[in-house]
Amino acid sequence: MPYSLTWEPDGVYKKFNGVVTGAELLQSVVEVSNDIRFGRSQYEVSDYLEAHSTDFSQDALNEVRAVRIGSFMSNPRIKVAIVTHDSEIQQRIYSTIAARLTLHQTKVFNAVADANTWLGREGAV
Repeated sequence: MPYSLTWEPDGVYKKFNGVVTGAELLQSVVEVSNDIRFGRSQYEVSDYLEAHSTDFSQDALNEVRAVRIGSFMSNPRIKVAIVTHDSEIQQRIYSTIAARLTLHQTKVFNAVADANTWLGREGAV
């Protein structure tokens, strides 16, 4: 499995590794949004620092956005932190934010510690 989920008292930490496909990204988003804990979560961290590459088709990204719209309805307060050094992922997220296609407050970081500060995620990884 190219990702793992760690549920914490105030949110979820997703760690991706290896080659991550659009189907796997979608699976992770669905798994998180369908979990009972999602409704009371304050944050979601998506850590791509150990991902070697990503292979996200436009169709998969459209499906992810559709699930995100539904998850916004159940929890509009959640903040999403994307942690990556991959310029392709960074650019994709920046473009998505600029086009106002993200409903949740979303930011990109180069380090988990910086994401933790933004999220108020104390004592975490």
